[in-house]
Amino acid sequence: MYTVHGKKDQKDEMLNKHAVLVKKLAYQLKAKLPPSVELDDLVQAGMMGLLDAINRYEDTHGAQFETYAVQRIRG
Repeated sequence: MYTVHGKKDQKDEMLNKHAVLVKKLAYQLKAKLPPSVELDDLVQAGMMGLLDAINRYEDTHGAQFETYAVQRIRG
């Protein structure tokens, strides 16, 4: 997506880049959960967590984004 000023949206790039991380974590969690839990539900919840992580992340605290995002995705 592009902003009003014609620049690419950094949040959109981060979302595309880290979507693989969401699927990876969803597969890991699926192995530990009962069979009644659907993988698609885990991926959807993880994507919501990733969006939340992208919106709340501040690089001034010294943590890498991936470290922060894993906690938000699992939560």
